[in-house]
Amino acid sequence: MQNQTNDRVVYNLNTLGYKRCKQFGHYKYTKVKPRLENHIHKDIIEICYCLKGQQFYNIEQNELKLNGNDILIVSPNTIHSTGVYPEDKGELFWIQISLNNDLGKLCNLPFLQSNYILKALTKKSNAVFKGAFSLKNILNALFTQLEKPQSILSVITINHLIIQLLLETLSLTEKPQEVKPTIRLNIINEYIEKNLSRSIYVDELAGAIKISVSYFKTWFKENTGITPNEYINRLKIKQAKVDLLNEKTITQVAFNLGYNSSQYFATSFKKFTGITPKAYIAKHNTK
Repeated sequence: MQNQTNDRVVYNLNTLGYKRCKQFGHYKYTKVKPRLENHIHKDIIEICYCLKGQQFYNIEQNELKLNGNDILIVSPNTIHSTGVYPEDKGELFWIQISLNNDLGKLCNLPFLQSNYILKALTKKSNAVFKGAFSLKNILNALFTQLEKPQSILSVITINHLIIQLLLETLSLTEKPQEVKPTIRLNIINEYIEKNLSRSIYVDELAGAIKISVSYFKTWFKENTGITPNEYINRLKIKQAKVDLLNEKTITQVAFNLGYNSSQYFATSFKKFTGITPKAYIAKHNTK
């Protein structure tokens, strides 16, 4: 019926009797996992809902980034993966729906209606859209219903929630998408890159774009999906990947990036990449 670990659950909806519905999954990772390899879903549309954190996807060699509250629709029969990136820290739901009418009615909808919804969603595929709080409520409600023993009422409710989820997603993809706040983020990126060699504090970043610290924290998480401190660490680790292949020692790289010890640096590096600095160097030296 389902595959489950402490931080990841996958329901195989078709085996539970929900025709045309394949997987409904959820993960909540506190550390990175191995990258998702190239794969294809035959005649299946997949919708990913990133609630927290961030995640990169590579779809037919196009790199897309999801932040918290973003939606990605992956078109059927399309090669996709997380590219060179791991499955990242954060929380994400996904659902897979078959386009094959021979498998039966989608949640008991007439074919004309279900085909309309799925065709419209497919037209919006391979792009990132901004979500809404209502989606989180639907996703959590669906997850809760699937955890309960199956009954006539739960089957009716789950069918209703799946259709509600698809309709709400379609509605959000048709809204004008807000322009990303690139000017502020560019200023922040430049400030961090100029000060990678030391500890950087949130009040400095707020001051760089001339807003209050309290508003900055809220604004930043809404627009990046992560906290300022995690964002800083990610940029440090990104630079560390370059430095580790050029500097003499791991300790030197750690201190050059403002870490108090090589041990703490190694812990942070593994947290965001899934491997230790030593393993990273060895991996690239064998290429």
